[in-house]
Amino acid sequence: MEFATAIHALHPKTVFRISRAERAETRNVFVRIWDDGITGYGEAAPNAFYRENADDVRARLLQAAPWIRTLKVHSLADIGRIWDEIWPLVKPSRSAQCAVDIGLWDWLARRENCTACELAWGKQPHPVATFATIGISTPEELGDKVAELQGFPLIKIKSDGRADIEPARFVRDRTGAALAIDANCSWGGHDIPVLAHQLAGLGVKFIEQPLPPGEDARMPEILASSPLPILADESCVGLEDVEQMPGFFSGLNIKLTKCGGLTPALRMLRRAQQLGLQTMTGCMLESSVLISAGAVVAQQTDFADLDGAWLIRDNPFHGVRYEKGVLHIADRVQPTESSADMHYESCC
Repeated sequence: MEFATAIHALHPKTVFRISRAERAETRNVFVRIWDDGITGYGEAAPNAFYRENADDVRARLLQAAPWIRTLKVHSLADIGRIWDEIWPLVKPSRSAQCAVDIGLWDWLARRENCTACELAWGKQPHPVATFATIGISTPEELGDKVAELQGFPLIKIKSDGRADIEPARFVRDRTGAALAIDANCSWGGHDIPVLAHQLAGLGVKFIEQPLPPGEDARMPEILASSPLPILADESCVGLEDVEQMPGFFSGLNIKLTKCGGLTPALRMLRRAQQLGLQTMTGCMLESSVLISAGAVVAQQTDFADLDGAWLIRDNPFHGVRYEKGVLHIADRVQPTESSADMHYESCC
């Protein structure tokens, strides 16, 4: 099995802001895995919050490349075993693990002449309604963004340490979309149940990650007083964290690049459902490769936030199509002309 990696820059249509950062560019890591004349593609979107960057992720992948080249994949059981066995070679990088895992899923689906969704669920993917995210915006930017989202079914609004609910009120007055608020850990200085009551009056469906993970001990009291569900994101990274969610959060946001790929994401989904938790599939700024893999999980989650490829202007892969906030998945992801400048490296 041959293996190569590339770092490729993606650019949001406008500067994308959340409570702790803003981005005009993100550097994602792509992998190509080929054997028997079949090529599979993987991707990771490393994030500084999880102490990852593209250069480190790629270095770990190249370090693991000799081992990866010895692999033979015949089934999903093989991919699950590989996911466990590669960890000592790439730790602590879940992003590196993710890129390989998704590449192997894609390769196996192509070899079996089916989709990754058929491998996971035994059926073709159905379209998924996804949140369209509004980053932290000036009043002028907010007006333009809301105009662009007319007719979309789901809108997520990023918040920061000001905990200003006026953007939610502005959006509610201009659309009939279901709303969610994502604080990205920034509401530590506020009375969150009071904010939740105000937001519930605006028809907001849930709040995401109001406190940093280090303050999770406060969450049971907050959750008990909140009229809205509260979902974990940064507080729930991998499968081991799912067990800690009941009583602290109403549900969780599963992101492939933070948990290590499609294999663990499906494990997280199944365990969360067993525990009666709400589930959402989320993303970073990503190409069609990661979004297509995330859509496999989103077939059975309560919510999807898979707008990462819609937010960027230079997607290097075909494979997803957005129609008014509804995500349609193609049978295959394929490189676009813009991927021609990817420089894959196969050895250190």
